[in-house]
Amino acid sequence: MNLSAIHQVIETNRQSILDHFFELLRMPTISADSNHKDDLHHTAYWLVQYCQKIGLKARILPTSGAPVVFAEYCPYPNLPTLLIYGHYDVQPVDPLEQWLTPPFNPTIKGDMIYARGVDDDKGQFFSFLKAMEIIYSQTGSLPGNYKIVIEGEEEIGSAHFEELLSSQKKLFQADSILIMDAGQFDRGVPALVYGLRGLAYFEITCTGPAFDVHSGQFGGGVPNPAISLIKILSQLKNDRGQITIPGFYQDVQEPEPWEREQMAQLPFQEENIKKELSIRAFQQELNYTSLESMTVRPTFDICGIWGGYTGSGSKTIIPARCSAKFSFRLVPNQIPSKIATLFLEHLKSIVPPDIDYRVEVLPGIEPILTDPHKPIFTAFNQAIKNHFGRSPVLIRGGGSVGVANLFKRYLVPDSICMNGWGSPDDGVHSPNEHFSINDFFRGIHSTVDFLYEFQASLIRG
Repeated sequence: MNLSAIHQVIETNRQSILDHFFELLRMPTISADSNHKDDLHHTAYWLVQYCQKIGLKARILPTSGAPVVFAEYCPYPNLPTLLIYGHYDVQPVDPLEQWLTPPFNPTIKGDMIYARGVDDDKGQFFSFLKAMEIIYSQTGSLPGNYKIVIEGEEEIGSAHFEELLSSQKKLFQADSILIMDAGQFDRGVPALVYGLRGLAYFEITCTGPAFDVHSGQFGGGVPNPAISLIKILSQLKNDRGQITIPGFYQDVQEPEPWEREQMAQLPFQEENIKKELSIRAFQQELNYTSLESMTVRPTFDICGIWGGYTGSGSKTIIPARCSAKFSFRLVPNQIPSKIATLFLEHLKSIVPPDIDYRVEVLPGIEPILTDPHKPIFTAFNQAIKNHFGRSPVLIRGGGSVGVANLFKRYLVPDSICMNGWGSPDDGVHSPNEHFSINDFFRGIHSTVDFLYEFQASLIRG
């Protein structure tokens, strides 16, 4: 099909598209703040009305928290269904004084739109809806079967989404999942994410005396739980960047040779990142690059540590207790519950005998890996190349996305792809979040091509 007329409509209506987008950006949908409960509900109904106007059957799915927007267009019983996920809630704006423009009054500076949620995630899912709207307005139909899910609590861990998904699996059932909540590898380098690391998370508390005691009176005799905790944590990783828990690497799936070859060709600006972060060097695992260590290899990280006196001046004590939170990033085939069992068993052998300890195993997330040669990836590859001027790179993300695991667990789709048009330097979760206008429109154009190419690839089989 010749799509030039549809693309021309997009270009002709750039200003009205931006005006409509800005209407969404003005809605202060902060899910972490109960004062914005009404804003979340208002935005959900606004999105339902918009979806209905563009030919989708849309409705609110209530939860114990913010409502979920569900829309569908599934007229072809013999074709597979694609589910597209996004979220309309945003991060808090604190610290407000660091914003150069009002966070919910979208402002254009050059090629950038400044507003909270403009990249994460309103700009991503709205570009998809806008492409659908324009296709439907020009053709009276959409090329395939689609389900749209727009959540309102992603920024607080999708607190009520699992309950909804588990109870209505048939409603959400789809053959492929597209999560519009990712971004480019670097500005001008679009990316498709086909894998994510998992997470095992713990909190440990070491206890010594019943209360803080004078270090001049008892130092050198009474066990110091802060020192004991430091000893424990320091034994979990060696100076080669390897985790020392016996059996930890037993199930690790090594990256394929083609993955390592492709990663070596990515424009990973190591020196620029070190300068930006004000660090002297990366601490990668032995025999792996920095990028590999941060995306396709397991890691151990101390996320926080506290105990004893932390006020101004000095106070000479042995603290009664000291605590830390720490995590292991996991790769395919590693299971959080098994890692927890291995860690707890190993801990028995490294805890000093003169202190007590307590460990809390916090909720974990399993890693995800999907085949990047599935039709959803090949279709996006061509579509993005058409409008960004280059093919997207295929990458595995170093983080975890809880909703991706929920889809994997309850829907068991053929493939899960993560995509988005923002750049790493867009300042998501930070003051002055911004998003390129040109990339926003390239995303709309790319989505148009993708929708047609994806269905064509499925029919070709």
